[in-house]
This record gives sequence, C-alpha cells and structure tokens, in this order.
Amino acid sequence: MHPFITVLYTVAALLGASFAVAEFRLIVRFLRNRRAALAVVQGGGGGTGSREGPFPTVTIQLPLYNERLSARQVILAAAEQDYPRDRFDIQVLDDSTDETTALVREVVEEVRARGVRIEHLHRTNRAGFKAGALAAGLQESRADFVALFDADFRPPADFLRRVLNPQGAFKDADVAFVQTRWSLDQAIRGAFDAALSLFIDRHFYIQKPARAFAGQVTAFNGSAGIWRRAAIDAAGGWSADTLTEDLDLSYRCALAGWRGAYVHDVAVPNQLPGHMRSFKIQQLRWARGTAQCLRKLTGPVMDRRNSLKDRWEEFFLLAGYGVHPVILANLILWPWAVLYVDRTFFLVMQAVMSLATLAAPVGFVLTLRERGERLRPANLAQALVGLVLGMGLMVNNTVGQIQGLLSGQGEFARTPKVWRPHGGVSPSEPRPYHSPLHWTFYAELVVLAYCLAGSAILISRGEALWAFPLLFWGVCIGMVVQLQLAPQPA
Repeated sequence: MHPFITVLYTVAALLGASFAVAEFRLIVRFLRNRRAALAVVQGGGGGTGSREGPFPTVTIQLPLYNERLSARQVILAAAEQDYPRDRFDIQVLDDSTDETTALVREVVEEVRARGVRIEHLHRTNRAGFKAGALAAGLQESRADFVALFDADFRPPADFLRRVLNPQGAFKDADVAFVQTRWSLDQAIRGAFDAALSLFIDRHFYIQKPARAFAGQVTAFNGSAGIWRRAAIDAAGGWSADTLTEDLDLSYRCALAGWRGAYVHDVAVPNQLPGHMRSFKIQQLRWARGTAQCLRKLTGPVMDRRNSLKDRWEEFFLLAGYGVHPVILANLILWPWAVLYVDRTFFLVMQAVMSLATLAAPVGFVLTLRERGERLRPANLAQALVGLVLGMGLMVNNTVGQIQGLLSGQGEFARTPKVWRPHGGVSPSEPRPYHSPLHWTFYAELVVLAYCLAGSAILISRGEALWAFPLLFWGVCIGMVVQLQLAPQPA
C-alpha cells in the first residue's frame, strides 16, 4: 500500500504544482511587462469613438432563455446605441418557455416604434442551446459584424462606435473578434459578492492583458464582444458540441489563422450571480464545457504543425478547470500520505505544493492593486475569501470536468441572476428565479465529513499539525455548503 499511496500522491502533487507554475508564469509576465501589456489592450478608440464613417453593418444578438427580470433592460440598452440607425439591427434570440416571451414581444414593439430595426426570433425548442440560437440568428443576418450580449449585460451607448472605430482593434484584417472588459453594475454586498468580483477582475485585469501581450490565444468570453462574420463562417460557425461554444470557436479561429483581441478600456456593466446555487450552476456548466473543449481540441492545439505560439500555455488554458479535480485528489490522499509516505519525501512534496497554495492569493492581491485598492486588512480578507470559495468549489467543478470528459454536450443550464440597479429588488419587479439545490451539495457534505474524519484520525495518530490542511479544506467546502442554504431573493 505504501508505494501505491506514494505514487498517487506524487502524481497529484506534481499536477497541482504544474497548474501553479502556469499561473505564476502569467503573473510574472504581467509584472515584468505591465506597462507594455496594458498598452496592448488599450484599443477602444477613446472617448465616444469615431463620429466619421465608414460605419460597418452590425447585428446585435441578444440570446435569452427565461429572463423575465433582465430582458427589457438589455433590449433597451442595445436599442440606445449611438450608431447610424441604418447600419445596425437587433435580433432577440428568445428560447424562453415562460412569460419572458410576452414581455419581449412588448418591448420589441416599443423599440421598433422608435425606428430601430429589431426582430424577435422565438424558437419553440432549444436545439443546440445558445450556440443553436446564435447560428439560427446568423442565417437571418447579412451584417459584416455581430455583437453579442447576454441578458445580464448593459452595453453603454457608445459601445459600437468605440469597438468598431476604424483605428481600433478591428483595424487588422486577421482579427476575428474583439472582447471587451466585464465590469460590475451593482454594489458589492458581503463576502460572496466580493469574492466573485475578484474572480472576474483577476481574469480581465491580469490574465487577459498578459496573454494578449505574449501573443497567446485570446478567448471570447461569451458576451460583451463583437465578431467579424467572415471569421465565424471561415472557422465553421457556432458549434453545439460543447457547453462553452465561445471557447470552442475562439480556438477554431486561432487554428485557422485568425486572432482575437481584448480591449480593456471599453467596459460593459453586468451582474453577478445572486446566490451560491446560481454560481454553482454557472461553474458546473463552464467546467463541463471546458472539459469538452479539452477533449475536442487538445489534438489540434498540441499539433506541431499549427501556428500557435505556445502549445503548452494553450493546453493549460483549456485544462484550467482541471485544477479542481487535482485539489480534490490531494484532499482525499492527504491523511494517507501523512501516515504512509516517507516523511522526508513528503516534506519535499509539501515544498512543491506550496506553489499551488500561493498562486491564487498572489493573483488576487495583484488584482486588488490593479483595481487601485490599497492592501488594507479588509481588502486582503477579500483575497482570503476568494481563495476559500475557489477551493470550496472543488467537488462541484470536478463533477463538471468528469461529465465533460465522458459525455456529450448535456443541457445548457442558465445562470439565474437578479438585476439590482439600485442595490435591491423592487417589489414591482417580476418575481426572481430560484435555483434548486443541486445534487453536488450532498457530495460536498460527504467530502466535508471525510475532512473531519481524516483530521480526527491524524490527531489520534499524533499528527495534529498535519490535520490543519485537511481542516482548512473542510472550512472551504463548509463555506460553500453554508452559502447554498442562505435565503434566495424573495
């Protein structure tokens, strides 16, 4: 048993360290080239964008599924674009099965009366889910560019002008799409919101500028961006093979010789998931979809004949959610590694694993600095909560990874959100959506019990010091469990 445990733990520890090394490489690259990296992603044209032609034609696609709280706001925001009326149109891609469809029908007529070209395309089935809706909409569009906004986003009025500025990010003919920055349009209320905002901002303030500077693949994030129609067609169009159709198409474009661009100085407000249950649904879908992309694209990405600059960096981006099953494996193996692995070798592995422990908090602290916040105790506490929540999702996201590696697309489960423009839900608004308790909640309870039992075993064997990491993992999972039991918006 001892050699078997040693081999398993060594593999788990080295895999964890490899993910940490990839993250630290990105952080070091950003710190060494911060000014140049940020200069690369400043491409929004400044101000309100060009007021001189040419103005390319644009279709704004708004994919919706049961969004009674958000549909009206996103449609109105799209209709208020400061862009020539004859050069853009709006498609509301509505797959809803509730009162959202009737609400959309009313607001579409309201917008059409203002002279804005808008169509309500309602499908009676969800074939292909979001990818299927986007593809169906493209069949009705002849525009040169396509802008995408999910229901919880509110594009500013100058969005099209700034992104499509002739001297902006689309000035090079090989740019397939431009992704803009997600920003929050709500008050941060409590530790949960603070942690989620850190997750998003780390991606947009650190990771995307560093990858863009290094010439790596810029992935589309599914919303708040504009695609060149020719690139979508050249790469084979939207595919329903995975639940992360945005990541899939980004890499197929890159492999076909196109590139994506990220523009940091154009920010589009959006809303955070309003509850841990909603957030887990989102994370489960993303974990499953990225695993599907990993399964689908690893061969082409690692092929030496492709033009990608760093194949291993791209592999780690596709495999990013794989860190969660690695953490879970380390948790399961921990008490047995403490008891049965040679102590000297075990200490060496702990030195290696320290990389994995430090990568996320270093990234969070750097994000706080990039947001212009001082490193005060309250802000550092946000980084700690972000680490705890990230660790606590290991069970949920491991399930998503396994599902993605072993099964087909699966259902595209929407992420219920509550639009809170004034920090709360108005009594006159439609009732919020509620998320059921997912079965992974019970799996988390099992793992939490395992942490407590493993800690008790270690303490009883005189290894109380080494019980602390297992207790910490238990705290991480316990926080996720507790947040799922919190009241949802009434």
